[in-house]
Amino acid sequence: MYFNSEKIYQKVERLCFEKGWSLYRLAELSNISVNSLYSWRDRKSSPTLYLIESIAKAFDVSPISLLLQEEELGAIQAEHKELFTRWNGLTTEQKSSLMNMLRSFTRDIE
Repeated sequence: MYFNSEKIYQKVERLCFEKGWSLYRLAELSNISVNSLYSWRDRKSSPTLYLIESIAKAFDVSPISLLLQEEELGAIQAEHKELFTRWNGLTTEQKSSLMNMLRSFTRDIE
C-alpha cells in the first residue's frame, strides 16, 4: 500500500484548522519539533511512524485514520470502522480500561 505524504499532511492541516491549532500548537501537543512538521510540509518528505503516532495521539485519533484516505477507509470492514469511531469517542481512562479488558480476553495470543 502506498501512502501519499502530501495527502496525509493535508489531513493534518484540516484537523489543525478544525481544532483552531497552529503548527506550533500541534508540535507542542505531539512532543515533536515544529521543524519536523515544516520539513515534512516544505520538503514533501515522508513522515516517520513516530511522527504519525505522535500526531495521532495529539488529535486523539488512530494512526491509521491519518494514513488512509476516505476511500481507502471505506475498504475496511464495517466492524473495524465502528471500532475506530467508538474508540475515538472514548476518554483516555476508558481506552485504558477497554485495552485491559481486551488483553484479559487474549492472554493466550501474547
